[in-house]
Amino acid sequence: MSRSPTAPSEPCQFSEQESASVSAQLARLLASPQFKTSRRCQQLLRHVTEKSVCGETPALKERTLGVAVFGREPDYDTNQDPVVRATATEIRKKLAQYYQLPEHREELQISLPAGSYLPEFQFAHAAPTPVEPAETVPARVPARPRLLWMGVLAAVLAIAVIAAVRVQQSPLDRFWGRMLGSRGILVCIGQQAAYNLRSEKKQLEMAALIERTPSQSLAGSNETVPLSDLVPMPGRYLAFGDALALVRVASFLDKRTTPYFMRTSGSTNFPDLREHPAVLIGAFDNDWTLRFGAALRFTFVKSFGASGAVTDIIRDREHPENMSWSLMNSWPDWNVSEDYGIISRVVDPGTDHMIISIAGITQYGTVGAAEFISRSEYFDEVLSKLPLYWEKKNIQIVLKVPVIHGASAHPRVLATYVW
Repeated sequence: MSRSPTAPSEPCQFSEQESASVSAQLARLLASPQFKTSRRCQQLLRHVTEKSVCGETPALKERTLGVAVFGREPDYDTNQDPVVRATATEIRKKLAQYYQLPEHREELQISLPAGSYLPEFQFAHAAPTPVEPAETVPARVPARPRLLWMGVLAAVLAIAVIAAVRVQQSPLDRFWGRMLGSRGILVCIGQQAAYNLRSEKKQLEMAALIERTPSQSLAGSNETVPLSDLVPMPGRYLAFGDALALVRVASFLDKRTTPYFMRTSGSTNFPDLREHPAVLIGAFDNDWTLRFGAALRFTFVKSFGASGAVTDIIRDREHPENMSWSLMNSWPDWNVSEDYGIISRVVDPGTDHMIISIAGITQYGTVGAAEFISRSEYFDEVLSKLPLYWEKKNIQIVLKVPVIHGASAHPRVLATYVW
């Protein structure tokens, strides 16, 4: 039985046995290796669980929790001090780690849904012992019990309708989740660093010279261009791979009649992300992707060697020794046979909005990631690697994207992380 407390007027919504079960499970969680080293997580999880069991749900708001649990002033700025959001995110991660262990899967489940501070509880009740039916004389059902059973029947039918709607939703639609019902999605596209020569005539002459010169001669050329001759062109150009990814995402959203608007990473600011759910396209050319992913398990990193070699890596924080998801010296030609990408879907604690990040080390990984979350036949391949109720949790997926004749091929799942 799953129970999510919603009626604050009742002093307690749980039976005495259920309350005792929740208290015992809370004690197990707080004493576990996942929680015992974090006093903040212990304090917040204990507070919201106990308040929920007692029906005091109005107290489970960010500002109220900041004051009651962390001693903040009543008028403190939750944007400047997101202690409650950050701690809640950490709690969700620790709960996922705890319940993923086989020895804990049959225990009472306490969860903290993304975007909420109201815990949910999944009780595991034993099946009742079957009783031999006794012969009885049919009796007339009194009016009140009849009405009660009619109400129960109506509730069962309503649940069946909801379940039918849920079955009709594809796993890919469930991945996009509440984004598909939003009033407007911000699609933030990576912005390339591009420059024009100050003299258009000189630029045309140089372009013609480059076209006539063999690539081997260009590599050995000593020609230089003074910085004073270069004019930055911010927001003017998109990488071809980012543009392809944008087309994939836009087509997917159009088919589901979900409105969206587009901006480059340079023209996107934090208030934009506070007001809208967002899709971030691109990695190293999109500062928001790097900022958003910096605290996640899988992230993009550049490593500079002593000899000048550059390695682009998808780093696993839990296994930093793993260097297999990397490209060395792919710049500037991107002449690679395979690429790697990350898909992240997270409720950002700084904005309370869902953010989906679609990014690769090079353009090929970005295109492959966009295809993966816009084509059901691709996304269905990851379902066997995801736990129950994955659609309610944060997700990261690491992909390997083969590159064939300069185009992204069928992406393959290398790793997943759900919390």
